Amino acid sequence: MSADFIITAEVREETLKRIERSIELVGPAPIDVVIVGADRTKLEIGDMIILKVSLPPNDYAIMREAATARAVTEPELIEVWAVPSGVKADELAYELSLAMLKRLVDSIVARASPELVVERARAQIIEGETLPLTLVRTLAVDVSASLAIAGRFSEAARLLALISSHPAAEIYRKFWDFVTTNFKFLPAYNWLLLMHGGRNT
Repeated sequence: MSADFIITAEVREETLKRIERSIELVGPAPIDVVIVGADRTKLEIGDMIILKVSLPPNDYAIMREAATARAVTEPELIEVWAVPSGVKADELAYELSLAMLKRLVDSIVARASPELVVERARAQIIEGETLPLTLVRTLAVDVSASLAIAGRFSEAARLLALISSHPAAEIYRKFWDFVTTNFKFLPAYNWLLLMHGGRNT
């Protein structure tokens, strides 16, 4: 990879190779500098894109941040989660954008290492003030959607079944089916407005 490594702590060569491999697994991430030995693993975007990595390295955290670097810089990926200029930037749009970004990032990770995503599964409905917000907030934590987008359908179905007893599970499944089939912000946003008018129904 082309990123420059800055080492701020004692680290073994195999650890550096592990970090480099975790970054490369999610594709050509546009990272300029990797700082090894930071307090926590996080991405910083400014004039340069810097990935800070804590020790010992956490493979999922590294892959997640590298995938985020792609998601916020590649035009075709930005289109998945960003709020288009013609859409009112209200609470629903903001939360849907964030949820789509999270699902996109985990789908990139899942294509390389699905087990790392499955380990972070949260099988629960997250209640919002309105039904659309409930659907969006549940999507934000639901890694089954990312697994489906990544083509890992059996794992996705198993996780999705864990919330089947919740009263909102049926409508969430309809939303989930639509989002995973039409994985872009605008179709998902329009579905919410069309089906529920942005209100609790």
